[in-house]
Formats: sequence, C-alpha cells, structure tokens
Amino acid sequence: MGFTLQHPIDLRVKVLAEYKAGVVGYKTLAVKYGLPRDTVRYWVLQQRDGRGLPVDTKNEKTIIDEQKDIEYYKTEAEYWKAYAKKLEAIR
Repeated sequence: MGFTLQHPIDLRVKVLAEYKAGVVGYKTLAVKYGLPRDTVRYWVLQQRDGRGLPVDTKNEKTIIDEQKDIEYYKTEAEYWKAYAKKLEAIR
C-alpha cells in the first residue's frame, strides 16, 4: 500500500525555492501558502538531507540540457547548409 501526496509537487518546489532564497522562514511561507509550519519545516529538512525534491539539480540539468540541444541544432543547421550548397554546385 502506497501513499498519496497531500500537496502538489509544484507547490513544494515554490516553497523550497523561496526558502532557499533566504528571504523568508518556515512560518512566513506556511502562512503565505496556507500550510502547517511543520510541513514546510519537514520539506526543508528533507531537502537538506537529500531525501526531498531535487529543486536546484533539476533546474541546472534542464538548463544544461537546453544548451546542449541548442548547440546540437546549430551544428545540424550548419551541416545541412553545407550539404545544400554541395547539391546546388552539382546541379
């Protein structure tokens, strides 16, 4: 038997990101998002222990993957341009 999440993942990501920014604490976030203070504290402690959501890692990986994709498509575009020039020269 499993368990269901009581709060959406995107809510957890928002709360953890705001907490990590260092501007607000558990109580302020709890009031802002209508959560129990202990829930916010639990999420933060899970994050610190490495058992929580990989908020920063996910964002960094996404950015790195996007950069790799952009470089790949730039290279492909250059290849196809050169190929098209060769075909035009043959004609």
